[in-house]
Amino acid sequence: MENQTKAELRYGGILLSLGGLTTIICILLEVNAGWASLFTEIERTNYEAGTFLFENWGEMSMIWTWALLGNVFFTLAAMLFMKNSVKIGWFPSSLFWAIFCLGSLLGVLSFGITLGSYYDALAVINDHRYVFDSIRGIALYFFFFGAFFQLVVLAIYFHQGFHSHGMVPRLSAIVMTLVLAGSFVLMIFGLFSFGVFAISFFLVTVLLGIFYIRESSAKSE
Repeated sequence: MENQTKAELRYGGILLSLGGLTTIICILLEVNAGWASLFTEIERTNYEAGTFLFENWGEMSMIWTWALLGNVFFTLAAMLFMKNSVKIGWFPSSLFWAIFCLGSLLGVLSFGITLGSYYDALAVINDHRYVFDSIRGIALYFFFFGAFFQLVVLAIYFHQGFHSHGMVPRLSAIVMTLVLAGSFVLMIFGLFSFGVFAISFFLVTVLLGIFYIRESSAKSE
C-alpha cells in the first residue's frame, strides 16, 4: 500500500464498508417496501412507478436518502484511496479508485435528483406525465452509469485476492468469485433478481473495507 498512511487506510476502509453495508440495507428495505424483489424483476411503466412512489413516498424517500449517504461514503473512501500507487496490470490502482469515485458521485447526483425533484413531478403525474418521465429518465441515466463505473472495485478486490502479496485472503477471493458468478447465473436463468447480484457486489465492498482496516492495523505493528 505505497504512499498510503495508516489513517487513510483505516478511515477509507471504514467508509468503504459503511457504504456497502448501507447500500445492502437499502436494497433489502426496497424489497420490504414492495419496490423491488429478490426473486423476480418487477417491471413497471413510468406511470405505474410514479403511482407507487407517490403512495409510498415517505418510506421510499427515507430509503433513498440513506442510499445517497451510502454513495457519499463510497466517494470519500475512493478519495482516500486515490494515493495508492500499486499497479493493477498496466494501470495504477489510483485510476480504478478515480473511476469508482466518479461512479459514486453519479450515484449521489442520481439520488439527489430523485429526492429533490420526484415528489413535485409525482404530484402532477396525472396531468403532466412527461415531467416525471423526463426527470426519472435523467436520474436513471446517472444511476446506471454510476453503478457501471462502481463495478471497477471488483478489479481491486480480486487483484488483492489473487496476487501473491495481496491483503485479501485467497479463500475470500475464491468464495466471492463463486458467490458473484452464482448470483449472476441464477439471475440470467430468472431464479433470482438483479437485487441478489447487487447485494453480492456490495458485499465485496464491505469485505474490502474490512481488509483495508485490518491492513492499517498490520501496518502500525
